[in-house]
Amino acid sequence: MAQATLVSERLCGDLEQPISALAWSLDGEFLAITSAGGELLMIDFRAGCEELLRGDRDSSLDVVGFSDDGQFLMAAGQGGELLLWELGGTGVRPLAMDPLPLGGGWIDAAAWQPGGSLLAVAAGRELQLWDGASREWSEPPLQLPGTIQALSWSADGVQLAASCNGEVVLWQPCLSSAADLPLRHAIASAGLALAFSGPGHHLACGMLDRSLLVWPQGCHGQPWQFSGFPSKVRQLAWSDQPGRLAPLLASAAGEAVILWTQVKQGSKAWQPEPLLWHEKRVQALAFAPGSTLLASASSDGSVALWDGKGQMLQPLEGQGCGFNTLAWRPDGLHLAAGDAQGRWWLWPVVVPARARQRASAGSGFG
Repeated sequence: MAQATLVSERLCGDLEQPISALAWSLDGEFLAITSAGGELLMIDFRAGCEELLRGDRDSSLDVVGFSDDGQFLMAAGQGGELLLWELGGTGVRPLAMDPLPLGGGWIDAAAWQPGGSLLAVAAGRELQLWDGASREWSEPPLQLPGTIQALSWSADGVQLAASCNGEVVLWQPCLSSAADLPLRHAIASAGLALAFSGPGHHLACGMLDRSLLVWPQGCHGQPWQFSGFPSKVRQLAWSDQPGRLAPLLASAAGEAVILWTQVKQGSKAWQPEPLLWHEKRVQALAFAPGSTLLASASSDGSVALWDGKGQMLQPLEGQGCGFNTLAWRPDGLHLAAGDAQGRWWLWPVVVPARARQRASAGSGFG
């Protein structure tokens, strides 16, 4: 039986340099797009306009994001400084704040606290927190033994994870008690990617040594370890839909995407399902909010849409140039992607009913 078409139209535009990062505002009204040339474009969908907040520069912007309260837009990258804009709502021009130099060299890891006002920024070996409520840095920063490679907040905004060579640190920065020291896990290599699951608070860590670690709920004790990947595990994504034991986890190493399902407790608890399509490195993975629909973007010039059982639903082709990044709108019905020629794409997606999990489901994955 032929698959139903999920995507039948598209919107696209161009920047001068390869697209490096994408981020949606929580209400889905704004999309921020950065490039390897330091450009920052913000699209206001409600007002039907776009504004170039920063033009082509000599240094790239590699991370971008909106605060959940809609007050701020941040970006950072090769220049080693944090860039912030105050947002006044749709149709109002964002106001640039003074850049905040961090002195830690290239910055490619920063993340807003879900539901909160804290912005975590990796500056060398320091994990620094900027508080949007006070507009000041929180002191003191958290020190790691090596250069920080990745950051991730838990969905409730309570825990913040950071990884470097040899260590994953779990921190609850809103707790001021001296007894609540950061929890430090020794790891055999460098953690290149971190991701918390929403339901269950599992933590996944993609490793330089071509392995994957997954800590169970609470992130205490020994993690599950999976090895034998073809290359470094650089991309991770969790579905926000609860499974029988854990949500679906997707990982990417080289051109290989694997969908992981926890089928039981114990040492061999996770069942892998390879997703075979891409011919070059997978640069981004993301589950659509509210469903088990997975998107994967590759430097082979394609984006693929998969269901929660690992079946290909539809490939999306660009213009022969590799894709670097993708991001779902919070409604789960629009997918944005950026390619290596500076073109950004936006596809409305018809999510199949079977990919949307019933709230009462408890016997597996949708």
